[in-house]
Amino acid sequence: MLPVVTVADARVVNDPELRFAASGVAVGSFRVVASSRKQNESGEWVDDKVLWLPVTCFKQLAENVAESLRKGDLVSVTGRLQTDEWEKDGQKQSRTVLIADNVAASLRFRTIRHGGEGASTRSSAPDAADPWAAAPRSGGDDEPPF
Repeated sequence: MLPVVTVADARVVNDPELRFAASGVAVGSFRVVASSRKQNESGEWVDDKVLWLPVTCFKQLAENVAESLRKGDLVSVTGRLQTDEWEKDGQKQSRTVLIADNVAASLRFRTIRHGGEGASTRSSAPDAADPWAAAPRSGGDDEPPF
């Protein structure tokens, strides 16, 4: 199994595209760019190493990404690197893609609002599987609910 990698603090380069495979599975794709920054001799911040990486996601994650992200958004993407190889005009071609397991929008420069159009589908009723959603226990202790 390939190791899991995270590309943190990356910018979405293009609006995510959503398509559906012949089997009906949602497939999302977009590119991210991440760079490390350093100060040069005059004290200015400059991009050092730059990584441009295509990202592919599937199923509900693909639909959520297409609905939620836009060009310029700051994200962290966790997944596995996959190298695709093919031949074109007699030449071998390859491309490394990050197959996303999770995509998280950064809250460093913006907030996410819930409610209205595109609202979270989470019910307002407490989820029995979520120990933090349990009603406060009597006795006034400050212990977590698990």
